[in-house]
Amino acid sequence: MLGVVFLALSLTPSLLPRPQISQGGISGLSFAFGYGVGVVVWALVRRTVRWRNSILVRKGWPVLGIILITGGIILTPIVVGWQNGIRTTVGLPTIPGYSWFQLLAVAFGVAFAVIALGRALRLAYRTTEKGSGILMRRVAGSDSSTHARSVGVATDASALIAITLAVAVIASGSVILGLRVLDHGWSESNAMPDPDLTPPTSSLRSGGPGSLVSWDELGFSGSQIVASGPDPVAISALTGRRAKEPIRVYVGLAAAPTYAERSAIAVNELQRTGAASRAVLVVAGTTGTGWLDPQAIDSIEYVHGGDTALVAIEYTDKPSWRTRMLSPNVPAEGASAEFYSIYAWWSALPADRRPQLIVYGLSLGAYAMQSVFPDLETLLDRSDGAVFVGTPARTGLRDTLAAERDQPSPVTLPVLDGGRQVRWFATPEDFAQASGTWDRPRVAYLQHGNDPVAWLSASIFWKRPEWLENGQRSPVVSPDMHWIPVVTGLQAVIDFTMGTAVPDDQAHKYGTLTMEAWIAVTGDGGLSEQSLDTIRATIASYDTLPAVDQ
Repeated sequence: MLGVVFLALSLTPSLLPRPQISQGGISGLSFAFGYGVGVVVWALVRRTVRWRNSILVRKGWPVLGIILITGGIILTPIVVGWQNGIRTTVGLPTIPGYSWFQLLAVAFGVAFAVIALGRALRLAYRTTEKGSGILMRRVAGSDSSTHARSVGVATDASALIAITLAVAVIASGSVILGLRVLDHGWSESNAMPDPDLTPPTSSLRSGGPGSLVSWDELGFSGSQIVASGPDPVAISALTGRRAKEPIRVYVGLAAAPTYAERSAIAVNELQRTGAASRAVLVVAGTTGTGWLDPQAIDSIEYVHGGDTALVAIEYTDKPSWRTRMLSPNVPAEGASAEFYSIYAWWSALPADRRPQLIVYGLSLGAYAMQSVFPDLETLLDRSDGAVFVGTPARTGLRDTLAAERDQPSPVTLPVLDGGRQVRWFATPEDFAQASGTWDRPRVAYLQHGNDPVAWLSASIFWKRPEWLENGQRSPVVSPDMHWIPVVTGLQAVIDFTMGTAVPDDQAHKYGTLTMEAWIAVTGDGGLSEQSLDTIRATIASYDTLPAVDQ
């Protein structure tokens, strides 16, 4: 009965719509968790309460069956309505009611597997307990009651220790082996350039003529960055003005073994390509596999007529989630080496003729770049602005600034010091509706209220998050979403995997919103609103579906 309660709770809405198979997995795990709690509670009840009811024993299962069938009939339209409400919010088509049956099939399959595993462990415990008891009775050599009790305690303890150690060894060994296999696969797939691309012919791109970085040293993501993007002809076609060839500098893992060496190469590449003469210099933090969002990096080149330089280095070839969980120091140390090497070169340039130094990062890249700065003052002192997109939960600078927000602004869209230098945005309309003076340097945080990357942390399993409290909830989060111990954590894990399986400008996809931040932080390049609208339409048409674990 308790398992069924937890299954029903798992069907409540969360940040994003969940596929029926994923929802079935969550519901199955939730059922198994509730079932386990029920087993423990019932074991305690049976030992402490002597009363038994023979009618309940005989009629209990039919009554339970009636309750389940009735509850399922009542709950089906409610659950489908919850999911369709979220799907409508993010711009996805609705689902039919019969999908409920697929969900239940998966749920009970998962629940059966987990419960079977639990019973197998119990059987192993009892078998070990029995064997240990025989052995210890022989050692004890006595049938006295005192010895019998001692043997019983020792037997239970030894069986429990044996099973615990066996499970721990098998589980840890499986995890370590699995990670090693995955790490090798990720390294192999990210090591070489995209085979569908060819080296750039421009000397203003890493991997091109005269570059200090060879094509084979760029890796998969690096090759995509330097071999793509608008050229002067494409930029002029949208703006109606003459344009420059944008500079793109990228240094992959294979170019040098250390962060410092890769950063030094990046500085030399900036010097070689003449980046000092450009209007805007973007120091970008990459995601786990060294990826950058094409919509973001292309849009600033369009807005400024190609008078830009972009620089990035690769910190790791592992997905963002793996890097953040197991190696969070890697992007932090890599971004610090990158930024301060470039800052030392940039700060030595004539102050009246050097480019704007803008810090940028998406997802893990946002975490990496914010790790460079211990506080807001350091960021403002050493840059001309920053754009942080989809900042992950537990990012020090973002969390500190949000905690210092003006009341009663919510954590999902804070206001800090009246928006004097740092502002948060969730939609393009937020830029148009912003009021008050925004001093330079400007820092823009782009943060959707339903972005699971921005809100998911381990504590959600046992603690209500602030963003679900009254007055803090984003308007794009379902009012029917409520925090449930364990269950909400399981839902959030699935939400995390679905962060980019939505249309632009929802969840972890920021589409044209980054372009609005570029305009606000770096200027509009002197373009008319008509030209900017043309660029917006072009960026919005990109057929990109970045993976949340990039």
